[in-house]
Amino acid sequence: IFSDLVHVLGLKKASKKVKLQLLQTLSMLVQNIRRQTSVYYILSNNHVNRLMSTNMDFDDEEVLAYYITLMKSLAMRLDNESIKFFFIQHPEPSFPLYIEATKFFSHKDHMVRATVRTITLQVYKIEDQPMRRFVLRHAAESYFSQLAYHLQDLWLRLNAAASKVTSEDELSAVRRENELQQDLQIYLSDVFELGIEELNEVLADRLLNGAILPVLLAGVSNASAQRNGNTVVRILSPHVALFLIRQVLDTFHCPVLVEPMAQALLWSTVPAALAYVLPGQVKEASFTTKEGDFVKNPLRDSFLATLSLPEDRTFLMAAAVLHGCIMKRTVFSDDFLVKAQLLPSQPRKNSQPKSGSKASETTQSLPEALALLYQAITDRTCWQLQQYMALVRMFLEVAHASHMTAVVHAVALKASMASMRAAAAHVQEVLREAQAGDDGGAWLVDIFCEEWEQHKAGLLHLPEFFTDPRRLIPPEGRGSGRRSSLQRYGLVAAQHAVRSLFLCRRLVRGLQCPRQEAPSEPGQPSPQWLRFSDEPSPLQLDEASRPIEGSQMDLNGRSSIGCSFTSAKASSAQRMQRHLVLDPAWLVLADTENANEAVVTTVWPIWQVQSLIDRSDPRTLQIGMNAPKPGMKPGEAVAYNPPISTYFTLTLNFTDLKACNEAAVHLQTRRLAIRSQMLQQVATFVERCKGGTSADHEAPVALESVSVSTGF
Repeated sequence: IFSDLVHVLGLKKASKKVKLQLLQTLSMLVQNIRRQTSVYYILSNNHVNRLMSTNMDFDDEEVLAYYITLMKSLAMRLDNESIKFFFIQHPEPSFPLYIEATKFFSHKDHMVRATVRTITLQVYKIEDQPMRRFVLRHAAESYFSQLAYHLQDLWLRLNAAASKVTSEDELSAVRRENELQQDLQIYLSDVFELGIEELNEVLADRLLNGAILPVLLAGVSNASAQRNGNTVVRILSPHVALFLIRQVLDTFHCPVLVEPMAQALLWSTVPAALAYVLPGQVKEASFTTKEGDFVKNPLRDSFLATLSLPEDRTFLMAAAVLHGCIMKRTVFSDDFLVKAQLLPSQPRKNSQPKSGSKASETTQSLPEALALLYQAITDRTCWQLQQYMALVRMFLEVAHASHMTAVVHAVALKASMASMRAAAAHVQEVLREAQAGDDGGAWLVDIFCEEWEQHKAGLLHLPEFFTDPRRLIPPEGRGSGRRSSLQRYGLVAAQHAVRSLFLCRRLVRGLQCPRQEAPSEPGQPSPQWLRFSDEPSPLQLDEASRPIEGSQMDLNGRSSIGCSFTSAKASSAQRMQRHLVLDPAWLVLADTENANEAVVTTVWPIWQVQSLIDRSDPRTLQIGMNAPKPGMKPGEAVAYNPPISTYFTLTLNFTDLKACNEAAVHLQTRRLAIRSQMLQQVATFVERCKGGTSADHEAPVALESVSVSTGF
């Protein structure tokens, strides 16, 4: 019967419905057989191999879907015993299930590609030596080369998509291409993780010579294209190439693939055989060592130059590649990192310092690549928050790594302190110019508080951050992270300056923590420098006198102004009568129960309150209140953008113009007075940072002690 079914499937005259039903029936049959003897009976007589080799209309998506499902069902039956039914040795070696499956390795349908990868991984696991020799020969001659060229094509498509993107709104095509190449990398990594030495060597050779060396590493070189005979070979943009190199480092853990790539990128001299396939020209003659013939690496200078480029995307991804190599301890030995000049060479145990010299770690020279990285941090001060946090985490992980010497940690701290002092001087310039403005720079307080809360977040998970295709689009705002000459400071420039100071300071504080490596596996405890920071803001104000909403307030000796507003909580519009208490530090609304007692209904810090008299009705005062974080709500105020909001509004109506004006003057005057005092705290904090101090702050200032005339 099985023979007849296979015969019908091969008939051109057989209808599509019949073929689909047969494929579905066979697939269900294979999936649901439980007895092993029945499985062997179905697989005998070579009917399955004839079925796999039967020509069908694979342009028809339905036919292909059922055919691929049947192939997967059969592959799930593969083991060391059943392999003899699928792999035929005589008269010639043949393995139709595997050969036919690999023909669909680059199919446009994700499910088809996933099935092909499942089948091949299942085949590679089988420990049958004749079959493995056949598969290895097929992989070497065609399949692995096809995978390498397909990966090359996906990388070039990603580069083309990224070159057309200018904002996150245009990122969909880049995301799609990035996901495709990531999926293929993960599959290739799964092949390596099987641990089959002969297979790994062949796959590594094809990937290196078919994709990594001619395309990926060529993108790091200065040339925009390479000429091979009469044809121009396309290569990647430097930031795209570095983005992909970092992904390769994160995805693959097999030394036979990753070591030659890192060697070609970082070693000052490389084996002559490798040098002649690298992008760039070999200009110097080879020299012989006990390890073989070596020449100067033509690619290394191009890579190191990316650490000095003003373009932020390229610099960040180059730093990510260095970090990925340094932290990949399971692949790169200390000796390898020393040769790559990513790790200081260790002094010999028996060596003695020369007479009259001061031999200490502090006199050792820093490796060139690390030196470039540390020199760059001072200039990179105008970044977006996430990019800067990623850089901070990379610096901390490298400096706290157990295989790093004390000199690296000391140089990192010194560079970070210099960066913090430079950032503090920059913020001082911002302060001076802002304080010369109409409101005395009161708006800087909001920036300072917002940036403080944001910079305390836990540091980013780097592998996830560096696989995000948003790393490929141009940075928002200014194109370069380098500091420009001081001009009129706007909001964005002030944000960048304050953010830079906070993150440089966090870097310094992280380096001053006890040395402890970042966790290498999920679930391991995080070191202190990696966790969410609970450090209080330097703009601490004493809130001991803050009234409590719902509590009783004695109005004796307190000035207040009667007002009303429309309650948003009432089922219908209802005017609520309140008293605005003229407190020096707080906006306080109270519901008067009698002449002297009231219940507090709304309390909010005056420095976070904005007030504006309505032009259409001068007896109406529009109130806006900022919350430092979501979840905080001032009493009866209305959220501007519910359900999660950090801005609230309230409309107060007064009986006459004089009362409304008195309330507005009180709120505005106290807001500016307190903000002026807070700016003095900012100035003190910045001065301490400029002096190289990253310690905790001074005691909070009592709000009631702030004079109305301070700074005005």
